[in-house]
Amino acid sequence: MDGLFIKVKTNDGTDATFPLRPRIIVDFEQKYGKGLAKLIGEEQKLEHIYYLSWLALRSNGKVVKPFGPDFLDTLESVSLDTDPNSESTETA
Repeated sequence: MDGLFIKVKTNDGTDATFPLRPRIIVDFEQKYGKGLAKLIGEEQKLEHIYYLSWLALRSNGKVVKPFGPDFLDTLESVSLDTDPNSESTETA
């Protein structure tokens, strides 16, 4: 999943893009019990994107509220983005 980023804008002024590093991906997959690629590609829910933003903020040293309504109320926008120049290291 190299080259995958999440852009997060919050109502407290955070406007940043974070790479989805292995720790974030593993935390996400452990919570949902499925692979990130499957959930993003086939079973995507907005909750998945918001949870990835929460993990990214937290793992990059931002103080965030517990995931739930209070955290969701802090979000202005969240989106997934890819780096077209990135080469994947995934194996079949």
